[in-house]
Amino acid sequence: MSIVGRFAPSPTGNLHIGSLITAVASFCIAKRQNGSWLVRMEDVDEERCKTAFSDQILTDLTRLGLHWDGEIYYQSQNLERYHTILDNQLQHVSYGCDCSRKSIQTFLQKNNLVENSIYPKICEHKQLSRHNAIRLVMPDKRVEFLDKLQGNIVGNPQQEHGDIVVRRKAMPNSTQNPKGMINYMLAVVVDDIAQGVNQIVRGLDILPLTTAQLVIYDYLIIPRVQDYYHLPILVNDKGQKLSKQTLAEPICDYKPQDLLALALRFLGQAPVDKDKPEVMLQQAICQWDSTPLIGQKQMFCPRLNSFF
Repeated sequence: MSIVGRFAPSPTGNLHIGSLITAVASFCIAKRQNGSWLVRMEDVDEERCKTAFSDQILTDLTRLGLHWDGEIYYQSQNLERYHTILDNQLQHVSYGCDCSRKSIQTFLQKNNLVENSIYPKICEHKQLSRHNAIRLVMPDKRVEFLDKLQGNIVGNPQQEHGDIVVRRKAMPNSTQNPKGMINYMLAVVVDDIAQGVNQIVRGLDILPLTTAQLVIYDYLIIPRVQDYYHLPILVNDKGQKLSKQTLAEPICDYKPQDLLALALRFLGQAPVDKDKPEVMLQQAICQWDSTPLIGQKQMFCPRLNSFF
């Protein structure tokens, strides 16, 4: 089976060094195995995702020599696919929920369950309209998978996540999401299936969600992805994950050769010769070695200008 990898940024801001590291790693790992590398814009959130960010991300990838295969996949152009699958194939394992955060907290307090933050299935048997938020039932069982970097991972989706919200309440006045906004947990699995993705390289912060995502594969009777690589996350001097929320610096003002060299350094790869980005990446692909990343959980990253 040919390898299909992907990079799936959310266009809520510009690329930063953390997202670049994921892009470079996913590109090199896929190409090392003569696979395809796709780019997907996870832009279902119409309030936070902006076209300007999508365009800048693609501009950055292009100038860095990270050329994708096929067409760009935009979630916002495939919304009906999520709703159809949720209201058909997944209807029997999902239910409407009208709980607010406050009502859930009140229920937990009344039932001495405050220490348990898992949703207590208040609405599971109420048969509420599917115009409400929709929760997907998570089984109370052991789910296991092998991560190529983090080893054997075992979890229990019900005990760790509870029944997860996969679609928010219907918003009739919304131009993009009148049926309700689809949440990441469902969209990412549906997208990977639709695009034939069979290799997933992403940050370690997503690893705890993987067992719940594997359940969705099972519900849809689709073979699970077997090729997972969860990369160590970059943290700032406060120990916070480097992200848009922690004001990670955009990479657009730095030279692509410098950025690629730095990304490969963080990934524990052998240095490459400074050259055109495409040439540097080809060398990186040829000498790629995942061994330095095995078992790694996080890496410290000061401000970008301290490197250059």
